[in-house]
Amino acid sequence: MNTIRSYQELSGDIMVRDLYMFSGVDKEADVVWFRLTYENTVHSEADITSFFADKGLDIRFAYLDCSEDPLKGTYVMFTEVEKGKDIQPIADELLKMKVVLELEWGFSKNRVIQSVDFPLNILGQRAVLIRAKTFVNMLTIVNENVAQSQGLFTMMGLKNGSGAVKYLRELTEVNDDNFLDLLKELLMAAGWGILDYDMDLGNLKGTARISDSFISDEHGPSDVPVCGYISAFLAGYISESLGTMVQVREISCKSMGGDLCEHIISPVPWGPNVEQMRRGE
Repeated sequence: MNTIRSYQELSGDIMVRDLYMFSGVDKEADVVWFRLTYENTVHSEADITSFFADKGLDIRFAYLDCSEDPLKGTYVMFTEVEKGKDIQPIADELLKMKVVLELEWGFSKNRVIQSVDFPLNILGQRAVLIRAKTFVNMLTIVNENVAQSQGLFTMMGLKNGSGAVKYLRELTEVNDDNFLDLLKELLMAAGWGILDYDMDLGNLKGTARISDSFISDEHGPSDVPVCGYISAFLAGYISESLGTMVQVREISCKSMGGDLCEHIISPVPWGPNVEQMRRGE
């Protein structure tokens, strides 16, 4: 059944709330957004785009998403219209299209254009976006005020790395041949950095090299490696993927003047291994 909702004065608490962009093409115009659910057919997106063009609505920003349900899609579009223009007749006509199932629309009072639907989901779970600086600030505060903070970061990273694999398994197959490639895509998509790796699965030994690590880039110069959380995340991810415990330690960090951050991967030893000891042990 077709439904329609209208939010005439979008002030910032409804719709999307993450990456802020402000429309500045015509500062005297109104910014209008449309969010619709449509039946996913070969021509759906083209028909909807043609509808907007026929109505003289020039797309300032838009995105499509058919990743959650192959039978349905989401179409979000922001446009500018002359002030005072009555949008309701356009919305009513849009909803009458055979492929349109649901429709929301409204005015963006503060001229904000957003790019991701709310609530944001990553790997099938509720997610939020956070500045790299904010994340690093939290790590720094914990490190300065909590005893044995490196152990705490290790526990956090292990748990989150393992959890990432469990979420991925709900979406796709994770096996020995693809788990590191999936990790590479995951880190890049999340803005953590660019991963390059070499790993001998038989001996559980390898190297993970991350360029543009968000932690080292935001932390700045340091006398010691600062990406311990990422090391632990890698350990948790790889261990969960292989079903065998490994450990990861950062041996070179961009914050120390290197070109990238390098982490060594090795099996968990039965006894003390000086090379693999965490800083401060």
